[in-house]
Amino acid sequence: MIINSFGSSDVFALADIAKPEIKADHVLVNIEASSINTLDTMIRLMGDKLPFAPQLPAVLGLGFAGTIEAVGKGVTQFSVGDEVYGCAGRVAYLPGTLAKYIVADANLIARKAQNLNMREAAAIRVVGITAYEGLMRANTSKGQNVLVHGGSGALRPVLDELIFSLKEAGQAQERLSSGQGMGKVVINIKPT
Repeated sequence: MIINSFGSSDVFALADIAKPEIKADHVLVNIEASSINTLDTMIRLMGDKLPFAPQLPAVLGLGFAGTIEAVGKGVTQFSVGDEVYGCAGRVAYLPGTLAKYIVADANLIARKAQNLNMREAAAIRVVGITAYEGLMRANTSKGQNVLVHGGSGALRPVLDELIFSLKEAGQAQERLSSGQGMGKVVINIKPT
């Protein structure tokens, strides 16, 4: 799916584009699910005014989930057939995830958990990064409690996704900093 102009309220257009070629430290992923986020909407509507806007025609999309079809030189942590999810990376320099294939930096993806379907995995990555960034900016640390404050029942799906993202962010932080990660317990308090 591509956009041909910025500022348009037109829908994305279906297009045939070349299959990307694998390169070192990257994997070729056959995308099975993709997500559209606020950033995609901002780019579509105001791209020519943003410093990170891609050249047109552009493939938008940040989050994805799919199956690895090929691994590039230097990639040892993934194999062909692995189910993965992740982010496309730098918006202005790389094609997005609203495509059949993407060449993704192996450092920006993770194996998909078995209990997630492809759609759930594609939707969670950008939200997880946002939650993680918020926790880091708030200087949270292991052992602290974090209140995730939600609003009306209409926000329940978003809050549930954020709660899952907080758990994922904590696990990712633990892997990255050898046990210095955040806690993983989230208590869901429902209003009466």
